[in-house]
Amino acid sequence: MKPKTPIIISVYVSITFFLLSSTTSTQSSCDSPVVGGHTGAPGETGCNGCHAGTANSGNAIIDFDMGTATYVPGQTYTGFVRIQQGGLDKFGFSCLALKNSDHTTTGSFGLVETVRTRIYADGNRNYMSHTPCGADSLDANSWNFTWTAPNTNEDTITLYIGALAANHNHATSGDYGYTRTFVLMPQLTNSISHVRSNALQVYPNPVADKIFINGIASEKVKTISVTDISGKAVIENLRTEGANPITISLDKHPALSSGVYFLNVSTTENVYTQKIIKE
Repeated sequence: MKPKTPIIISVYVSITFFLLSSTTSTQSSCDSPVVGGHTGAPGETGCNGCHAGTANSGNAIIDFDMGTATYVPGQTYTGFVRIQQGGLDKFGFSCLALKNSDHTTTGSFGLVETVRTRIYADGNRNYMSHTPCGADSLDANSWNFTWTAPNTNEDTITLYIGALAANHNHATSGDYGYTRTFVLMPQLTNSISHVRSNALQVYPNPVADKIFINGIASEKVKTISVTDISGKAVIENLRTEGANPITISLDKHPALSSGVYFLNVSTTENVYTQKIIKE
């Protein structure tokens, strides 16, 4: 009789391989390999570093907001990114926070949408981005995340995003890459604090000509200014009309072209900040 040992061993090896193959998990499609270095930050390209086309050459509407114009050390803020471009069905973003002084990573990101967004490191920089499962959407897509400020005042901090609107043709052609920035200044160290504008009613928004402000006594207002999304002053002292509501005629300021700005209302107690869109 022929020995059966080789057959038994062969069957055992086959069964063991099958069991290992069936129980070993593979990488989730929501956890595919990540690539940093495409936020448009210093030393980085935008999404066009991999995708064809010239950065910011498309017509997408991109909203990038951190809900504040200033930061308090250790405090957590909610970030929001939205990309809209008709006829496309795949969207993505990558976000990075750097100190302006030395362009090093600062603060820490947190997940709000655990399947649609992810956090990762590439070299000595930390990123927040979409996942493949959070990319598919027709005509527009949006994501939320958190960012916690560093425990100490790091002076001015800039958040950079690379945004992508793609046609899902499994190639790099026909895609559009964009870059945007959001500047956070440290909160004032004196008794005056910066407050999100929920206490104020600022309307209409978007605004074409006149903008109205309710919810604050005109006699408490010291100055009203407008800054762009990089934190640069566009109008330092807006003239007002009326009291209830406070009225501002933006058509008298040719420097205020169409775009996204911050309206800053400085009072004897606070500085109120409201994002406005000038048509």
